[in-house]
Amino acid sequence: MILYTIMPAELVLDGYESHHPNYLEMDYPGGGKLIVEQISLTEGRLIRLISSRHEDYLNAKLQPGAKITFSPAQN
Repeated sequence: MILYTIMPAELVLDGYESHHPNYLEMDYPGGGKLIVEQISLTEGRLIRLISSRHEDYLNAKLQPGAKITFSPAQN
């Protein structure tokens, strides 16, 4: 990765190593998969959509950054 900036690298990358998100892989009813960053027990932020259906990529609810609500897994 090349980062062009006039700011010192220490300032730009400050806190970069301390961020360790918890990613979940969830099945999507349309046959695809969602990669979600868990925010709380019942909420997440969509990071990536993996699907072979092009209609899924046009769905505004499945755009990266969208909030996803889910229920925790029952054991």
